Amino acid sequence: MASPFARSQNNDVEILSLQECIDLGLENNPAIKIIGNREQIARNNHSYEPFLPSLGATGRLSNSNTNSRRPDASGGEREFNGSKSSQLSGGLSFTWRVFDGLGMFADYEKSALMLSASEIQTRQTVENMVLNISNYYYQIFVQQHRVQAAEKTLVLSKERYRIIDEQVNIGSASGLERHQARLDLNTDSSNVVRQIETLRNLYIQMNTLMNIDMSLSMYISDTIIIGTPLVLADLEFETRQNNTALIASSLGISQTQADLKIARAARFPTLDLSAGYSYSRSETPSSISTFSQSNGFNYGVDLTIPIFNGFRVDRNIRNTKLELDNQRLSYDETELQLISDLHMLYNTYSNNLLMIDFENQNMEVTLVNLDLALERYELGALSGLDFREFQLSYLNAVDRLLTAMYQAKANELSLLILSGRMEEFLKKLE
Repeated sequence: MASPFARSQNNDVEILSLQECIDLGLENNPAIKIIGNREQIARNNHSYEPFLPSLGATGRLSNSNTNSRRPDASGGEREFNGSKSSQLSGGLSFTWRVFDGLGMFADYEKSALMLSASEIQTRQTVENMVLNISNYYYQIFVQQHRVQAAEKTLVLSKERYRIIDEQVNIGSASGLERHQARLDLNTDSSNVVRQIETLRNLYIQMNTLMNIDMSLSMYISDTIIIGTPLVLADLEFETRQNNTALIASSLGISQTQADLKIARAARFPTLDLSAGYSYSRSETPSSISTFSQSNGFNYGVDLTIPIFNGFRVDRNIRNTKLELDNQRLSYDETELQLISDLHMLYNTYSNNLLMIDFENQNMEVTLVNLDLALERYELGALSGLDFREFQLSYLNAVDRLLTAMYQAKANELSLLILSGRMEEFLKKLE
């Protein structure tokens, strides 16, 4: 269903399609870059670290210069002034936890779920960006035609004032009618200024989303095309399956289940394998033993069995189970709210589809009536107040049609994204 408005061209500005605007927003918007970095952090954190051993090395070198006395064999004392001593030590240690009640598997599972949650957050941010850019794009289209309608009304008001001014000069009309025509002309002039201001502000908001020069404008010259009417039953099924908020809530349940496994793992013993190598060398001339050196390997098995810790493990398990119950309730609440939003959106979407046809007919009728009213006004067969009513009827008809078209398209896009069909919308733009 194409727009009744003709596509206009602006030779001074490069025209951007909706797809190009979306591409610029996804490429330049800081929010997209921030969420992309967060996803990369989650990807970096997802590793096999819980299963891997640890290996460390230590080393130490110390020197000292001391004065000391030590008894000798004759019963006297022997002095050691400026006695230097040195100690050198080092070693390698290797530790590998081979069992911890399967907690390491739960840790790995949780990091994978956190990565999936981060990917869903990225998708939600992209969906919001696509929705916002598309909404502003269609708002700008609508506003540009509101400006055109206001400018057309202003032209007619200027013509009306010219006609009444000539009639007053020849004495066939009163000055009161000219004053009223002037008031209406000023009103229409102000309306054009307000509509242009609104249009410029919409472009600024659009430029902000795309992170481009704020002064750019008039690069949108397109039409609103309503796709094939959507089916509510299909939308509801796809929403339950593909909605990003529901997927994120489901991942929250899975993460809490992994937390429960980690909490239960604390009941089991831990088994660590350890090995190492150490080296030590010491030289102390003032000591009885002036030199010592040792080195060698060591290895062993460490078993830790939890016996009692103040019921902390049981408390953690109970709390995690309660949190799991909350996560499931939250999922049900999210699903209920989404289905409610879906039905309300679809109701508005369906009504606006119906309104487009007869509002289009109304606009065409008011446009014809406006041309006829101008002819009758020029002939003196129509009063200024009656002509003004035709002008206002035209403006109202245009505004109702534009509003119905925008609402239908905006609701269509919201329904597609709500049901996880953003890719379908983007594919239509190609």
